[in-house]
Amino acid sequence: MKQLSKIDFNKAREFIKSKARPLEKALFEYEFETGSFQSVIDALLQYQNNDGGFGNALEPDLRCPESSVLATTVALQILDGKVLDDNVKSMVRQTIDYLLHTYNEKRNGWDIIPREAEHSPRAVWWDYGAFRNHWGNPSAEVVGYLITYNSIIPVEMLDELVEYAVQYLMHDCDLSEMHELFCYLRLSEKLNELQYRLIEERLHQFVLNCVPKETVDRKEYGATPLQIINHPNARYYSEYEDVISKELDALIDEQTDEGSWEPNWNWYRFEEEWEMAKEEWKGIITLNNLKILRNFQRIEITEA
Repeated sequence: MKQLSKIDFNKAREFIKSKARPLEKALFEYEFETGSFQSVIDALLQYQNNDGGFGNALEPDLRCPESSVLATTVALQILDGKVLDDNVKSMVRQTIDYLLHTYNEKRNGWDIIPREAEHSPRAVWWDYGAFRNHWGNPSAEVVGYLITYNSIIPVEMLDELVEYAVQYLMHDCDLSEMHELFCYLRLSEKLNELQYRLIEERLHQFVLNCVPKETVDRKEYGATPLQIINHPNARYYSEYEDVISKELDALIDEQTDEGSWEPNWNWYRFEEEWEMAKEEWKGIITLNNLKILRNFQRIEITEA
């Protein structure tokens, strides 16, 4: 069983400290050192707009300054599960207000990016209307956050959205798009037991469709087991238990000489901006991989 050595951990640490965004640096210090979560909040606030949503390339593949539901869900992922003080709760209330304001009744959900995004550099897949045929991305994930912050959501609206999310997965979702799967997995963590039981079998099939066990069965850009199983207590760990050790070994081998892990995709346009986004992604991916390796006790030492 491979371990990320002390030397290679420190390479990753140095990469994040010197080349990652302030947000990932603050998150690293919070996760692995003695950094405060307030430092994370301070860095995250730099991406929030006056409308309460988040933009400003928080999601590096979308460079527009305007708020997007895409960037806003990234912010909420960072906040999810954390104990928030009154000031941060105020920030979250503004964020939820943004989501309520951008709700599209005709879609029973949300557009993942705004029309204004088409005026800014972005990946080739981020055109207005992206994922329109996959309602769950981002709407299922958004519904999950509305459940979390249900005290500021109209009860009738929330009930209707949860019911729609369940019915869409059961009857309309083609169970083929991995980002839609990730959104439903995040929602599933917020559902009550009865709601989860309704979708359990269908969600399981969704996972099997999108996350092949064997590397030979995967597309060039597709979901891997470690994207849905980031710790041994993850819901689908037993389904993939026999390949997780091999996946972790491969993850360790994929670290570059500079200490980072790199994205396995390309924009195919806006080359100058892509190079900037690529560097930002390296910080995000490196931090995430270190957390996974830590969770599986695959880091030889984590002290600074």
